[in-house]
Amino acid sequence: MAYVLCPEKHLELVKKDKRLYGAIVTLDTGQKVYMAYRKRSEIYRAGEVRVGEAIKKGVAAWAMDDDTLSMMRAHGITVVGVFVRDTGDRYVTKIDNYFDKTKIRILNYSARGGSLQRFLPLQHFKYRRAVVKKF
Repeated sequence: MAYVLCPEKHLELVKKDKRLYGAIVTLDTGQKVYMAYRKRSEIYRAGEVRVGEAIKKGVAAWAMDDDTLSMMRAHGITVVGVFVRDTGDRYVTKIDNYFDKTKIRILNYSARGGSLQRFLPLQHFKYRRAVVKKF
C-alpha cells in the first residue's frame, strides 16, 4: 500500500497498485482520519436485495480490509470512515469498533482473490448527509 501526499487538500491518498482505497484526511485540529472510498451499492446487505431492507433489518454494514485497518491502527489513527462517492455522504466511527468482536462480522474472501474483511453495521457509525448547495 502506498501513500500519495496532496498537501493542498490535507490528505494522503491510500493506493495499492492502481486501485485507490481511500485517503487519510488531516483535520484542522491535526487529527488524522482514514476515509475509505465506496459507492452506496457497496453497502453489505447480508443477502437482502435492497439496501433499504438491509438497513431496516439492521444487517447493513460497511466492510473494510483487515490489513488496512491494522495498518491505520498502527499509525495511530483512531477514527475511520466511509466517503460515499456517488452521494457525498460520510460515515465515521472509532477504529476500535472494527476490532470489537461483539459488533463485527469477519468474512475471508482470499479464496476468491480478495482478502479478510471486517463488517461493521451502520448503526455503529455517525452519519452525515452530503450538503447540497442551492444556486
